[in-house]
Amino acid sequence: MDILMQAAKSWVNISKSCYIITYGKSKKLHTVRIVFEDVDFYHLAGFQYLTDLALPAVSRAKMIATIFNTKLSGEYIKSGNRYSSMVETRLLALIDLECSLDNDFRMFRYNHSAYPFHTNIRTPEYLIEGKMLNNSLFFFTIKVDESYNGMSIFIKEDKDFSMYHRPLSILKKEKVSIDTQNITILYDRLTTNSTST
Repeated sequence: MDILMQAAKSWVNISKSCYIITYGKSKKLHTVRIVFEDVDFYHLAGFQYLTDLALPAVSRAKMIATIFNTKLSGEYIKSGNRYSSMVETRLLALIDLECSLDNDFRMFRYNHSAYPFHTNIRTPEYLIEGKMLNNSLFFFTIKVDESYNGMSIFIKEDKDFSMYHRPLSILKKEKVSIDTQNITILYDRLTTNSTST
């Protein structure tokens, strides 16, 4: 299976759920609901950098279906001039995103002005640093209505985007099935703390 198909299948799998993360700050509880919509895959996968290629003329929301219909392949996008530098790292991170969110990760309130280096990533509200097998990934989220959608994702390379950010105190992580609303508790210090007091 090529890398693009892997990333698309991983996105379809993760889009069947949302994540609800509760953290504590200034003696208050805050809740973040992260969702995964087909329209976001286009940008997260880095297709905007493939300007030298003739991508299928479909809406961003239909790009996933286009990949499954084999009208766009990983072999084709590898011929893009910026594939290696801007796209491959995003596809690899997308493949591992669900596993990273299901397990231990660090979460930060994002502040682009804290960095000693330049970045064009300025508007996310939250940054998640997740673990991969031999590396880490950075997943940036932005508020859309009452939930948070992915804005950017890539593998950790020369720039450490968790630098100069203090991790939030995560108290509970829930994974909720979109279809059945079944809840899987991935982590829970909230219940433990409330029952022990």
